[in-house]
Amino acid sequence: MNATRSAGFLLVLAAAAALAACATPAVVFLSRSYDARHVKRVAVAVFDDYPGAQGSGEIAAASFEKYLLWAGYGLIERRQTRQLLQEQSVALSEDAGPDVMKEAGQVLGVDALVFGSLTNFMNTQEQTAMVDMPQEQAEPVYGQVETVSHNHGTTVKTVQPFVSGYSYTETHQMVPEVQTVPARAALSVRLVDVQSGEVLWSGSAASDGVDPTAATEQAAAMLMQALVKRLKKADLPAH
Repeated sequence: MNATRSAGFLLVLAAAAALAACATPAVVFLSRSYDARHVKRVAVAVFDDYPGAQGSGEIAAASFEKYLLWAGYGLIERRQTRQLLQEQSVALSEDAGPDVMKEAGQVLGVDALVFGSLTNFMNTQEQTAMVDMPQEQAEPVYGQVETVSHNHGTTVKTVQPFVSGYSYTETHQMVPEVQTVPARAALSVRLVDVQSGEVLWSGSAASDGVDPTAATEQAAAMLMQALVKRLKKADLPAH
C-alpha cells in the first residue's frame, strides 16, 4: 500500500474512531480455530442489498473491500470474481453448500469467502418533533417613595411609585420543530472457510453519515478496526 493510500485509510479510520464515540460499537466474534496465517486470499462473494435500496450491496462491497486490504488480506477483485464464477457456472449464494463453497474456492484460488448484507441503509430525513419551549415572563414589582418639599411655608408630601424589582414566572409550550435525522447504514459480515464451510469470524457495525455511502464507509471501517483489535487481543497475527 503506497503512502498516499495509507494516508487516505488513516484519515477515514480516524473519522470512524471519532464517530464511534456516538455510534453503536462494532461487534466481532472470532472462531477459536481461526488462524490468520492460513487465510491469505479472500473474495467478496455476496453482499445483499438493503430492501428497497437497489445497488446498496454493491456500495457496501466496494467499501468493505478496501478495509479487507487494510487488514492485510489478499483480495480478488469483485468483477474478476463474478467473471470467473460465471465462466465456471458456479452459483454462489448465502445458502451455498460445502461442495459449492469448495468449488468456488478452487475457481477463485481463495482460502475464504466474505458474505455480507446491509441491515440498514437510510438517507437523511426530516421529521417534525414537538419540542418543549420554555418562556420566561417578567412582571415589575412596584414600591413607593415619599418625597417632601417645602413651598412658602407649606410642606408638600408626594408619594411616587417606582420599580423595585421583577417577579419572574416560567411557562412551557410545546411547539413543532423540524429536525434532520442523519443518514445511517448498518452491515453484517462473515468470513467463511471454503474447505470446511466454517465461519471464521462474523461482525456487525452501524454508523451515521452525511449520506448512506459515507455511513456505509464508516461502518466498514469500524468493523474492520474491531476485527484487527480482536485478533491482537487473541494474540493472532493480523496478516
